Order: sequence, then C-alpha cells, then structure tokens
Amino acid sequence: MSRIHSLDYLKLLMAVLVAFAHTYWMQAHVTPMWFMVGNGLMRMMVPLFCIMAGYFLYRAAVRGDGVRWLMRVLALYAFWKLVYLPFWIGDVHGAVSLVKTLILGFYHLWFLAGILFAGFLLLSIRRVVHVFSHRLEIPALIAAAGLCAIVGLAMQYIHLSGGGVLGQRKFQNGLFICFPFVTIGYLLARHIAWKGMTGLPSRRMALGLTLLGMGALMVEAWLVQARWGLDVMLDIPIGSYIAAPSMFLLALMTEMPKPPIRIDPISAMIYFMHVLMIILARKLGITGLGGMMLFAVGFPTLMALALGRLGIFGPKGRSATGRDNGARSLEPYR
Repeated sequence: MSRIHSLDYLKLLMAVLVAFAHTYWMQAHVTPMWFMVGNGLMRMMVPLFCIMAGYFLYRAAVRGDGVRWLMRVLALYAFWKLVYLPFWIGDVHGAVSLVKTLILGFYHLWFLAGILFAGFLLLSIRRVVHVFSHRLEIPALIAAAGLCAIVGLAMQYIHLSGGGVLGQRKFQNGLFICFPFVTIGYLLARHIAWKGMTGLPSRRMALGLTLLGMGALMVEAWLVQARWGLDVMLDIPIGSYIAAPSMFLLALMTEMPKPPIRIDPISAMIYFMHVLMIILARKLGITGLGGMMLFAVGFPTLMALALGRLGIFGPKGRSATGRDNGARSLEPYR
C-alpha cells in the first residue's frame, strides 16, 4: 500500500500544534479570541489522530493483525511511560493510584492509553458481533460509538456547568473521546475498502464541511467562554464531530508530493518528546514562546533525523518491515 503523503503532512502539522498548545502560551495570554483558537479550532487535533488510528486499525483487523496492532501500541505506551517515570511517580501513593495512573496515562500520554482502550473495545465488539453476523458490525459499532459520544459530551457540559461532581478525567479518556473517533476512522476505511469513495462527500463538499465544522468549533468555544469564563477547558467540542472527519476526508482526497525525507518519524518524536523538551527548556530558564518551541520541535526533529540516519526507521520512505503502510511506525495512530 502506498503511503498517503497528505496524512503525513497533516500529522506533522498536528504534532507541532500540540507542542504549541503545551507551551501554555495561549493560557498566559488568554482572550476570547485565543480561547476560540485553543478550545475551538485546536480541539480537532486529538479527534484527527484518533480517526487516523481507526483508519489504519481497519487494515490491520482485516489482515488478522488486530492483536499485533494492540501490542505495538502497548509497547509504545510502556516505553514512553518509563521515559516519563520521574515526572509521574511522585503522584503514586499506593496500589490504587498506581493502577489509575497507568490506565489514564500521564499528561499527553493519556492519548496512547486511550487509543489502546479504544482499539481493544472496537476489536472486541467486532469479534462478538461476527459470531452472530458480519452484517451487525456497522450498526453495533455506530450504536456503541454514538452512545459513548453522547455520554461524553453530556458529562463534559455537566462538568462545565458545575451541575455535578465530575472530574475532567471522567470523560477525557479512551471510552468517551478516543473510541467514537477511532470508530469513525475504522468505518471510513471499511467503506472505502468495500465501496471506494461512492457515497462519501466530494472533495469540494469535504472542504465546505471542514470550514463549517471549524466555524462551529469557534462559535461553540465563544459561547462556552461567554457563559463560564476564560478559565474553563472545552475538551470535546460538539463541532469536532463535523470538523475532524471532514478534514480527514479532505486530506485523504488531496494528493501531496512525496516529502524529500520521511516526516512520519519527525511528527512522532515531536509528539512524544515535546513535553520533556519543554520541561528542560524551563529548567534552563527559557520561558519565551520561540525558545520553548525551538526545544519542543527542534530537538525532537534532530533526534528523528539522527535515528533515521542510523537506519532505525528502515529505508527512506519505507517502514522497517519494507511495507509502505507504516505498520511499525513509531506513531500509535498509524
């Protein structure tokens, strides 16, 4: 399978934006406009990564490699959990808190834990319904993902309104954020594999829906800050269910030139290393946005390039296994 270069470019952009978000520059300069960007437009990032994960999970599932896909994500999660051990071990005060920390992840690593759970749940539902009928797969996944999406959105707005004692991590997890979007990616891949692009929006329509979704994200974020102030966090905007799938489809249908170097390891290293690099920058007294972004993006990029020269990622443009689908890439969403 040929690489989809547009997705590689999109992942690199999303990884850089994640690093920017974690500098907390926007929170330090918060205004209604920056709130609309940070809690509106940029809330597409995690859904997009999840959709990509689901898209490639389908290809692994039909090859019978679903368990292997899960094991790769688990190994990746365990590796980076160990890397960040000094930063989270202090929060562990017993067996219960240890299990909770391992399940929910640390800081940005919650995404890996979420993807792992979402993939396991999707594959489990798929296995169970196939016992009865393969025709049940689509309605069962839509029902399960839809229910989780609705419950997650409801819990978030209850949390925002102060109407219930709900911590953020109750809905910021694999069940209520990752699973619905992983399912969207999986079902898109299944549809394309069976019917091609028939029945899906055209490229022009995908662009229109993306713009509509981005507008919805900004409007929703503005309404949230107008109602509850600038100190709240909007983790799962309703508009992300329009914007993220539409942008993914738009990228999928847009042909992009092959990059001169492999950029998928760069986006992965930026995502996983940027928190460590931001911590290092602050330890060195670097607090400006430019300096922190240099550390958060520059050093992981150099690391990826150095590892690439050592052949860690396999031949240029191909994965270490010789496949072009990135099956053993560092990225959990690939």
